[in-house]
Amino acid sequence: GLFTQWFEEGGFEEPDMEDEFDEKLDCAYLEFAMNEETETNEFPFPPEVVNESDEDKKLVQLRVIRHCWLYGTAPNADIGWVEKKAKEYNLDAIDFAAMASDKPSSAAETTSELLKTHCPKLRERIGEPDLLNLTAIGQQHGLPLLIYLSDSFVRARVAQHVEDKKKGNTNAPALTVSNWVASNPYLQRVTGKHGAKVRDKIAMAITSFGNRVAPLFQLDPSRPVVDDDLSEIVAYFNAAVVFIREHAAVSYPLQFDFSIAVRGCSQ
Repeated sequence: GLFTQWFEEGGFEEPDMEDEFDEKLDCAYLEFAMNEETETNEFPFPPEVVNESDEDKKLVQLRVIRHCWLYGTAPNADIGWVEKKAKEYNLDAIDFAAMASDKPSSAAETTSELLKTHCPKLRERIGEPDLLNLTAIGQQHGLPLLIYLSDSFVRARVAQHVEDKKKGNTNAPALTVSNWVASNPYLQRVTGKHGAKVRDKIAMAITSFGNRVAPLFQLDPSRPVVDDDLSEIVAYFNAAVVFIREHAAVSYPLQFDFSIAVRGCSQ
C-alpha cells in the first residue's frame, strides 16, 4: 500500500517499528500522508474524528497505521464510540497511578473487604491485585471501569472478526487484549501519562476478567449459534439487572437464578 511504499522509500526498518510507535506524538510515521506543498495532513480520517483535536487525530492515525502493520487491514472498530465514552464519562481525568503497584492499594483493600461481605464468590474470582486495583479506581469515580474497558475490547474483537469474515480472511488471528490496549486511543493517552507498566497491568486485568468472570464470545464458527431474536434476549438480561439492582439494595445476600431457553441453535 501507500504506507509500505513511503516506509521503504524513507529507509525505515521493520524491526524498529515497535520502538517508533512508542514515541507516540513524536513518531516519525505521522509524517505519512503529509502534503509537503500545503503542509496539511491528508490522512483519511473517519468522519467522527475529522473535527477532533490535532493530538487526538494523530493518535488515531498511529492506531490505524499500527493495526495495518499487524493485521494487513485497517481497523474496523468504531474509534468514535470509544472516544465518545471517554468524553462522556471524563475518563481522561482518571488517575491510574495505583495500577503501577504489584500489591492492592488501600482503596482496593476496602473494595476487597466489601466483596468478601457481599459477594464472596466474586471476590474469589477477582482477587488478583491488578483486578482489585482497576475495580477500586473505577469505584472511586463511580464507574464500572473494568467492565467498560472489557466491553470495549470485546466490541473491537467482534467487529474485527466480522470484517475478517466479510473479506474472506478466515484464518486471520483474533484481536488480542495486548494489541487492543496498545492501539486504543484512550489507553494510548493513559500510557503517555503513566507509562508502559500501567498499560500492561490494565491489559492483564482485562485478560483476567475475561478468564475468570466474563468469558469472551466464542468466534469459532464450528460452535452452535443461537437462532433467536437477540433484542428479546438482551431485554431479558436488562430486566434481570434491574431486578437485582432493586432487590439487592433492600437485602443482602441475594441469590438470583436466571436462565433463558432459546428457540433453537444452528446445531
